[in-house]
Amino acid sequence: MDYPKSIPGVGLVNGGFVDENPLAGSPGSLIPAAWGNSVTQEILNAIKAAGITPDETKNDQLATAIGALVDFSKLKNTPTTLAGYGITDAVGRLLGVRQFETVGITVYKPNPRARRIRVRLVGAGGSGGGCAPVAAGYHSIGGGGGGGAYGESLYDVSAEMMAGVPVSLGAGGASRNAMGQAGGGASFGSYMSAAGGMGGQILTFPVTATAVGFVQGGAGGQAVTGGNLANARGVGGGYAMYNANWGVLAGGGGASPFDGGGPLMGLSGPGTSGSRGSGGSGSCSTSASASVLSGVGGNAFCEIWEYE
Repeated sequence: MDYPKSIPGVGLVNGGFVDENPLAGSPGSLIPAAWGNSVTQEILNAIKAAGITPDETKNDQLATAIGALVDFSKLKNTPTTLAGYGITDAVGRLLGVRQFETVGITVYKPNPRARRIRVRLVGAGGSGGGCAPVAAGYHSIGGGGGGGAYGESLYDVSAEMMAGVPVSLGAGGASRNAMGQAGGGASFGSYMSAAGGMGGQILTFPVTATAVGFVQGGAGGQAVTGGNLANARGVGGGYAMYNANWGVLAGGGGASPFDGGGPLMGLSGPGTSGSRGSGGSGSCSTSASASVLSGVGGNAFCEIWEYE
């Protein structure tokens, strides 16, 4: 509904009706029959929707109809909880996120209010291949360490879980001046386990004007069991490469779901560490007097989301 703006000669002033003003000589507004009928029908429709029979002798039927159609008590007392709407078994609200990264065994006990948990588990990353001192005229390069395998599960919290679940986390592969070291595995009690990634390989070769060399990184963790949402093998470490025309790069560490892995390294650069299940990067060297160590693999990691 609106004022009859589209009808010519109605005589609206500032969008509304006005009375005739004989002193000023201004006419009053006209009320077209079509518009008057439509207004009346709008009111009648509301009265009939409330189950009331229109009666032209009464002037309170519209108010009565509105009161019947709208429950004002509910508007004034809107519930502020799910229980107020009659929902007594709602689940799913996130209570908190717990993270475990200490190597060894830590006992996890769920929040007493938790009804369901989401567990994310990754094995430790392998370390990159490192370089021992090399003879003059030789070059050594190491591939990146592999990332740990990854498992993810959603569990209903049981009485057994409430008593405590051991979370076992292995260490990342140690920094090396030889082939990289594998990372340790991880487990969430007997429910889920994930293997660590393997260490990067190494290659030593004579440098010539046409020399080309490459060696692969460590494989990602392969064994993973128990995940009811995901059982994923780890990402392998990157290749180390050498070409007499453009230079040398040590392999980058394989990524994990929680970290991108140790980045690629250049000439005579030590490797960089992985984190939370990613692999450490390899190193490369032409030094005849000192080792150039690889990057450490990231320790195994566990993250638990707790829900009501």
